[in-house]
Amino acid sequence: MITVSLQTDPLDEATVRKLVSEDSLGAVLLFHGVVRNHHGGRSVSHIDYQSYPAMAEAELRRVAEDSLARHPVDRIALFHRVGIVRVGEASLLLGVGSRHRAAAFACALEIVDEIKRRVPIWKREYGPDGAFWVEGVLPGASLGEEPSQGVPKRW
Repeated sequence: MITVSLQTDPLDEATVRKLVSEDSLGAVLLFHGVVRNHHGGRSVSHIDYQSYPAMAEAELRRVAEDSLARHPVDRIALFHRVGIVRVGEASLLLGVGSRHRAAAFACALEIVDEIKRRVPIWKREYGPDGAFWVEGVLPGASLGEEPSQGVPKRW
């Protein structure tokens, strides 16, 4: 079972936990991607995530489906925010329910890396130095590398 949501409202951990929990599952993994207060040597106050919603939501679903096909997990809930997200708030909330932890961790890592690589969600960071568009994964970067190695571009 896969649930995907692209939303402007804050992400609710209890909702995601409920979607991926079941008595037969021994692993319930929740990952929060949280806005941090710095990037590339600059202070960050908030990020404005932008997307073409229909396309982004469809690609989020494909990422989850692709990962589900490769990992023996039972449930995936994938919620991503768009709009203004402040430091300390989650921009991504991923839940994976599985019978065993190894599958849940492998699935979650793959999904987060693939989101950053494939999903058309763009971010513009704001701070005292101005606003900067941030590039995603560098071409040729392998899964597991820090995807935000791209050089931010000043707006």
